Amino acid sequence: MKKTHMMKLVVVLGVVALMAGCATVKPEEQVAKQVDAFKAAMLAKDIDGLTTLFSDAFEHYEWGDKAGAKDFMSQAKEMGYMDGLTIDTAKAEKKIEGNKASVYPIEVSGSFGSATVELIFTKEKEGWKITGLDIQGL
Repeated sequence: MKKTHMMKLVVVLGVVALMAGCATVKPEEQVAKQVDAFKAAMLAKDIDGLTTLFSDAFEHYEWGDKAGAKDFMSQAKEMGYMDGLTIDTAKAEKKIEGNKASVYPIEVSGSFGSATVELIFTKEKEGWKITGLDIQGL
């Protein structure tokens, strides 16, 4: 009798462990979700939504920090550069090394012309956040 209960317990624990393993979201999926959120916020011209995707440690060679990025995006919106955007992530490759990730190329076009974007992510306590980006073609 004890042996039967023990076997059932082992099977149940094995199933639970298997399900827990399947429930674990891979870094690639987490980063992809953030890219989708970036795309959705850009298309909606949702500057506050975009800003939530950025890390407080964000740095950019022209904009400076997160506040500078928000200012740049707000100005782009006011000038109409976010009108009629198309964002193509179909060819974007995710490269993940430890707690760092890059996604490139993200093709963006709109009233400003076209550009290719690379997003740099770092895994932080809250999840994957944008800590840098590069825009080519502006």
